[in-house]
Amino acid sequence: MIIRKRFALATAALTLGSGLAILPATGASAAAYDGQSPVTSGCANSAITARAENIYVDGEKIGKIELRYSTSCRTAWGRVTAYYLAGNGQAHVVRISDKKSYYCDNTDWSDVLNGFTCYTAMVNDAGVTSLAWGQVDDFDTGETGYGFTESY
Repeated sequence: MIIRKRFALATAALTLGSGLAILPATGASAAAYDGQSPVTSGCANSAITARAENIYVDGEKIGKIELRYSTSCRTAWGRVTAYYLAGNGQAHVVRISDKKSYYCDNTDWSDVLNGFTCYTAMVNDAGVTSLAWGQVDDFDTGETGYGFTESY
């Protein structure tokens, strides 16, 4: 049931981008940075938060999903933060042109972000657009909150 729900949400996220002009992948799927870590590759050194959305359950902010972008590498990745009262988080990044995607769900505590966080591997984003979506499980209520960024 949870897997179906996640698949439906991922499909909905991609559908949200269907009103956008979809560009051909033109080498994006074979890009050198696809699947690499933004930290170990050095791409995180020029990272900006291109898009961000808070994640809520019953009106309470329990986390945040971010679409991170490297200006030097021209790559994108997702980062989720589950605030300490929440629980596990999961982030997904999707390159819209060919639906190439990566996810993370192994969160670790970050003093800087004040929550449990993980980031996905990168997708090449040169000449195309990507989006991120995430979820946070609220341990107190047993509910899951979802957030979707706009494409960038």
